Amino acid sequence: MKTMLIIQPTYLGLLAEITDMLACNDINLIDFSGHVVGRMSVISLQPEPYELAFRILSEAGYHVYASETLLVRLEQGSGALAQLSRRLADAGITIRGLHIVNKDAGAGIVALETADQDKARVVLKDQLVS
Repeated sequence: MKTMLIIQPTYLGLLAEITDMLACNDINLIDFSGHVVGRMSVISLQPEPYELAFRILSEAGYHVYASETLLVRLEQGSGALAQLSRRLADAGITIRGLHIVNKDAGAGIVALETADQDKARVVLKDQLVS
């Protein structure tokens, strides 16, 4: 799953500018999250079409960073996240980000970004959703 990060100084109307620009270019947002850290905004987007959104936002002067996440299935239970983290640590893979996408009584799905996505894909092949 491709996502992008926009890291910009925070100001009133930043989110409105970005979403207006995407809407005017018929770009849909599948997922979105945003946080303010000090004086900086960190906005995570999953737009469709991805390449067009990346180009438009970059050309508009936003600081856009591409990333790819793996979707991983976690069985519900005590320690499931700890086991996932341990498998990656034991393989020498650093976790850069983790987001719970969905969960029900039986399992959860997390979006995972690591320092080595190819190696993580091999280590977690039995848990990958896509």
